[in-house]
Amino acid sequence: MSEVKIEPVGGKPAKVKRHVLLRLFGIKLFGWIKLALLCILVGFVVLVVEFDPVTQDVDVGQAFGRFLTSAWMALRWAVLNFWKPALAGAGIVMPIWLLWRLLSLPFRK
Repeated sequence: MSEVKIEPVGGKPAKVKRHVLLRLFGIKLFGWIKLALLCILVGFVVLVVEFDPVTQDVDVGQAFGRFLTSAWMALRWAVLNFWKPALAGAGIVMPIWLLWRLLSLPFRK
């Protein structure tokens, strides 16, 4: 049995479809660095304002005010405890990022 080779129109080689895992997690080093920095930034905000979504009296304005008043102390604390905000932010950012990657997977080549 002979194989039939189909040449694409225009003489350009056909693009090979990447594996699903490569399309899902295939970001470059700078992309991973930006993702880690976003995790740390969100973690700072979450830990500094002592945000607790379980309480019934969640007040975003008050939480933002507390964040502004304690920003300097948060910066000092972050220098001493770098890994805690990274972990706290990753707990929020990574599931959202993974969901975004899954939803946009059919549109990536």
